[in-house]
Amino acid sequence: MWQDIVISIASIIFVYAMIPQIIYGFKTKKGLISVQFSLLNILAMIGLVVVYVSFGLIFSTVLNIIITLLWFILLIQRLKYGTIKKI
Repeated sequence: MWQDIVISIASIIFVYAMIPQIIYGFKTKKGLISVQFSLLNILAMIGLVVVYVSFGLIFSTVLNIIITLLWFILLIQRLKYGTIKKI
């Protein structure tokens, strides 16, 4: 299905965009994304994964599971490192 290819390409772009954010959070020991934003994105990604599975879009499903895990890492960073300290 061409839809699986298009969604997979978009998902790869999202993964590529999120990785530097996660690395930066680990290096600076700061949780830069709010808890609410992370949780809502995790829930949205889980919903998309369910939809993609129901349509049989295998690549999209796998990549969106990866995106969900990346959002979970950002949530963990926020909970572990807390907020940004203002000077």
